[in-house]
Amino acid sequence: MRLFPLILVDSTNTYAHQLISEGLSEDALIYCVEQTAGRGQRGNTWVSKAGDGIYCSFVIFHKNVFVRDQFVFNMIIAVAVSSYLESKGIENVKIKWPNDILVNNKKIAGLLIENSLKGDKISSSIVGIGLNLNQEWDEENFETPSTSLKMISGENYNYEKEVLELAEHIEKCLDYFKAGQYELISKMYHQKLYQNQDDVEMIIDNNAVNARLEGINSDGSASVFYEGESRKVYHPQARIMVNRS
Repeated sequence: MRLFPLILVDSTNTYAHQLISEGLSEDALIYCVEQTAGRGQRGNTWVSKAGDGIYCSFVIFHKNVFVRDQFVFNMIIAVAVSSYLESKGIENVKIKWPNDILVNNKKIAGLLIENSLKGDKISSSIVGIGLNLNQEWDEENFETPSTSLKMISGENYNYEKEVLELAEHIEKCLDYFKAGQYELISKMYHQKLYQNQDDVEMIIDNNAVNARLEGINSDGSASVFYEGESRKVYHPQARIMVNRS
């Protein structure tokens, strides 16, 4: 995997797109000290102050991956980030559908995955990951409360050391995906899935509802039971609210 260490960049995902447009053809990791325009889900900004977190993008080229399996790729990336956190001694790591990583009901990392398609196959993926290392918040103004490794352990972390450790977990977990072990990946993902088989509060089409999360499907939809029947819902029209208690 080719490394692109940067000091300052607007967005590592944007930089990754630029590299691909310039002819990059091998897997790569772009990481930086600080982002000025980090991007999250639904057009949100990812706060990216110097040295406070892991701000990185992995460029992954695929050989024979169908569009229908793109969320399985999403699943294994989320599992890899969870594995990295557990390797740091962090407990109660959960994956909140579709792309947030929680510790003790607080967000510690988020994913932004952008796929390039050719016909019915995925040619490449840009995997943006933001992970909180050294942040400390006195007030929480986020929809989902946030935490960091420092807030959990009390230690300070070096962003470059940590991003390279994260890369090891990404590469190891990608072996499952490259081997086509999709059922195993789904099992690993659901073992970490936040509120799996539990009653959850959800926002569906701007309405708050109580539902039971029955699982996540390979197309990225969530199966939920509410109003007397099982239904498939998709993000961002539907999202899960985190229990703050």
